[in-house]
Amino acid sequence: MPIASAPRLRRRIAAAACAAATSAALLAVPLGGVAVAAPAAPAPAAPAATEPPPGGVPGVPVPSITWVDAGDGFQQADVDVPYDYADPRGRTFRLHAVRLPAADPANRIGALFVNFGGPGGPAAATVRELGRLLFPPEVLARYDLVGVDPRGTGESRPVRCTGSTAEQAALPYATLADFPTDRVQEEQVIAQVRAFAEECRARNGDLLDHVRTLQFARDLDVLRAAMGDQRINLYGLSYGTFLGQVVANTFPTRTGALVLDGVVDPGWASGPPGTISWIREGTEVGSTETLDRFFELCAEAGPQQCAFAADGNPEQKYAELAARLRAAPLLVPVPDGPAEPLTYSDLVVVTAALLFTPDTWPVLGELLQEAYSADGAAVAAGLGRLPQPPVPEGYDNFPDARAAITCADTDNPDDPYRYGEVGRALDATTAPYVGSRWAYAGLVCAPWAGRSTERHTGPWNSWTRNPVLVIGNLYDPATPYRNAVVVDDLLPNSTLLTVDGVGHTSFGTSSCAASLTSQYLLTGATPPAGTVCTQDRGALDPVPASTPTGAVRTGLVAG
Repeated sequence: MPIASAPRLRRRIAAAACAAATSAALLAVPLGGVAVAAPAAPAPAAPAATEPPPGGVPGVPVPSITWVDAGDGFQQADVDVPYDYADPRGRTFRLHAVRLPAADPANRIGALFVNFGGPGGPAAATVRELGRLLFPPEVLARYDLVGVDPRGTGESRPVRCTGSTAEQAALPYATLADFPTDRVQEEQVIAQVRAFAEECRARNGDLLDHVRTLQFARDLDVLRAAMGDQRINLYGLSYGTFLGQVVANTFPTRTGALVLDGVVDPGWASGPPGTISWIREGTEVGSTETLDRFFELCAEAGPQQCAFAADGNPEQKYAELAARLRAAPLLVPVPDGPAEPLTYSDLVVVTAALLFTPDTWPVLGELLQEAYSADGAAVAAGLGRLPQPPVPEGYDNFPDARAAITCADTDNPDDPYRYGEVGRALDATTAPYVGSRWAYAGLVCAPWAGRSTERHTGPWNSWTRNPVLVIGNLYDPATPYRNAVVVDDLLPNSTLLTVDGVGHTSFGTSSCAASLTSQYLLTGATPPAGTVCTQDRGALDPVPASTPTGAVRTGLVAG
């Protein structure tokens, strides 16, 4: 692919969007900030006389795991699983894992796998970096906390679609850092994603056929057996909830504690011809509902807490700002170089990303007011105030892995022009601003060569041996609350916990939800039906200076 230099403003916007959209929370409180008394016995049900074979997947040998020291009490290992489960004794796929062993091994419940979403996000490094912040001591005493890099991610044979970081940065349409807003740009994006898909296949070969969620769900069952457990225990965030649903419906009798937080509608995987995965998922619905909630709360808070409340109605001002940027971009000064344009698509990308976590809502209000005032210098300074993602060592394969897993798992139109048709229709009706943003998110899959029938497309309503805890925020910009309701209705042995709050997933924002989740992990008891928690802080309240800033990589935009 030809390499072009990405403008510095574009790189800053992409980094800011990545940082915000890949943080389910800035970990204002550890999960389970309220103590829960540990029970005398583990939560999973006692093994029955007809217990499944240790390996779970017929014909698959259970590997031996050699854990080595990773520092600070953590351990790491590389584990070989079947490359292709149709040939379980053939080639192997090496997975990388990190664990924090249970502090009270005598009362160990089992391994608790954590998947932070994406798709395409690694888990091992996040567990190593943030492990003790993720759960309270009571949970960490009873579970081994385990992060496994899914196939094609992190250190588990990562997919790589371009030759360099510079080449990847020059492909904003293929990596979802931008989306087209007119027909000329649409032709550019079609050419870009076609070249991206072709190079990805050329570089990776049949690896692209072996990174599906169903394959990784089987991997987890093999690892479960290798760790000596009878049940798969999993905390899934965002895309991790799709993984959790595949686990629950593939291995219902071996499902242990399963938390689904920020829930993906299983319709993401498949649907009627001509429909787009992210639209079936309802991402444009969640973004629109959450943006409307931002306008409402901003107006109520006033300019002292939400800068965009000054000088008029926030919703009307946003419409005016969007119209102005559609007509002509705002020039933003860049140090040691010419001013660069802030475009309409930049506005939408940043807005959608900053809705992901309530900690960035005040900054969103400031940025919107600065852009509305046509103050390019203030916009440049505001972008500098946004949280910055960790700088990957070397090549960051996250955009590549996200495309590979999404396109292997989901149905999307082959016609590249269908995405623009759907997006423009949504922009004009139910999803102003974000319709095209999310419709075009699926375009990378139109030319993709890496799909197969070996994926889970149902059933989604299996009775699990243990109850499932489903958690949904009322205003989630990536996975709308309706998804949690749908999945709770589908799973016959589940309970829905509602969080009256904003942002993507409940993680780190509600001590009420955290306490109930810890209670569930330790006892197996779900909250009473109809339970509603609130968040600990209002979305536009000032963020305490002591708030930790470790980012958990989840979400659907750059993370």
